[in-house]
Amino acid sequence: MDFLHHLLPDQALLRLENWSFDTNDQQLTLTVSSVQPAAHCPLCQSATQRIHSRYERTLQDRPCVDYTVTLLLRVRKFFCLNAGCQRRIFTERLPQVTVPWARRTCRLAACLTAIGLALGGAAGTRLSRRLGHRVSLNPLLQLVARQALPPITTPKTLGVDDFAWRKGQRYGTILVDLDQQRPIALLKDREANTLAEWLQQHPGVQVLSRDRSKAYKQGMTKGAPEAIQVADRFHLLKNLVEVLERFLATQSAALKAVDLAHHQALGKTLVAAPPAPPTAQQHRAQQRRARRLAHYEQVHKLRQQGYQVLDIAHHLGMGERTVFTYLSSSQFPEWQPYPHRRQTQSLLTPYKPYLLEQWNAGQRQTKRLFEQIQQQGYAGSYMTVTRYTHQLRQFQREQLSTLEGRGSAPASIDSKQPPLTARRATWLVLKLSQQRSVADELLLTELQQHPDLATAINLAQQFAALVRQRLPQQLDRWLEQASSSSIKQFQNFAKSLQEDYEAVKAGVTLAVSNGQVEGQINRLKMLKRQMYGRAGFDLLQKRVLLAS
Repeated sequence: MDFLHHLLPDQALLRLENWSFDTNDQQLTLTVSSVQPAAHCPLCQSATQRIHSRYERTLQDRPCVDYTVTLLLRVRKFFCLNAGCQRRIFTERLPQVTVPWARRTCRLAACLTAIGLALGGAAGTRLSRRLGHRVSLNPLLQLVARQALPPITTPKTLGVDDFAWRKGQRYGTILVDLDQQRPIALLKDREANTLAEWLQQHPGVQVLSRDRSKAYKQGMTKGAPEAIQVADRFHLLKNLVEVLERFLATQSAALKAVDLAHHQALGKTLVAAPPAPPTAQQHRAQQRRARRLAHYEQVHKLRQQGYQVLDIAHHLGMGERTVFTYLSSSQFPEWQPYPHRRQTQSLLTPYKPYLLEQWNAGQRQTKRLFEQIQQQGYAGSYMTVTRYTHQLRQFQREQLSTLEGRGSAPASIDSKQPPLTARRATWLVLKLSQQRSVADELLLTELQQHPDLATAINLAQQFAALVRQRLPQQLDRWLEQASSSSIKQFQNFAKSLQEDYEAVKAGVTLAVSNGQVEGQINRLKMLKRQMYGRAGFDLLQKRVLLAS
């Protein structure tokens, strides 16, 4: 009996009257009654001891071991003795036990609310049932929706970025306290006025971190003119990648020449099969390129005739951004395919140099080669080795000499190296030097043999270095070099940096960054997708802010 008394939500105000176990349903029922000497009217707060009647409430409580706990709570109704009060009869309140009209105790509601905040409706319901709580999806979300938002303490350093409600159509804004590393507010859109109003309502922000968005710049300038604006370094490098890639896309001929010279310098023998007729997919790709090329030529022709960008886009049925891209390119920008995912390395890959060496030495028996690499630790199958030796024989047949006897085997048959596209060349240029291989360094040296490419590479690497190493004293000199260069893409980039000079200078000077904001956006996306379309603004805001 003493043990059961300790299970009560409030031992000072409740008295255990009776209890019962139901071993079949694994249920523990506790009959309790209130013992508080007086009650206070919920309207006028006057105390009274005059009892009107009694009734019984059924409350679900937190489970004990594997038993669900039900409280049969006997509460009283009182007369309000204040003649001026509108309430004549009221039920006594037990705020430490439950709230009016509730079917569960406060501590059970708090437990379910924590589950709902962490997991949402569907996953929270599954976990609750495993823990012995009887709750469905909607009541769990309702518990989350009833929670009040935490009070906002104005931070000294605030990070701002946007997130997508529906990608490409509707966006919101997340505000993150970078000192405490937690989100403090969500805004329904990413307009400048919305951000400015929030900053005006919460004065005191000293440092504002953002991307290169003009809307956020305007909102910060209007809402917190005294605060220091910081352009995030990641977004500065992202802008640099876009600029360099746009320029390299206009240099497709030079990239192809460098790629061919690179293969020849490495001594690779690329075995070319007889040209096969183009597949249906290749034929469609050629047709798409021809259409893009025709649009490119039409855009420049219409521009020379004096047409505006909007009129050109409407006439050709194109997007305005595509028209701007074509007009900013002096040469037709080739389509840049996205790189495929890196495939898992075969178990045979570390042993291929040895197999090729033995093959060139005259060892052509697949079974013997398989036994040799097995002794060296190869754990793959015999069929994998068989496919590789068959590939060697195929290459050897294609290189048979016209004279009697066999021709020499190729020095290497690895002809699957991806082509040197603008995107691949961009990442090669901006890759850290300690991460480049010998082949990468050789390819980069060959790229720098072309004057235009060399200028772009030097500008890109200098800007990446001053951002990564935070060298603000080199920013002005770099802006002068980019503005006076012959590359239009870098001239425009330097102009945009000049327009946002103070924020860019602060970005390469201060240690503040938007990294924490990007992490919170990833978490927000996870919560949004986890709720399967139930993530309205109010519910999502509470899950993001309260669970932090």
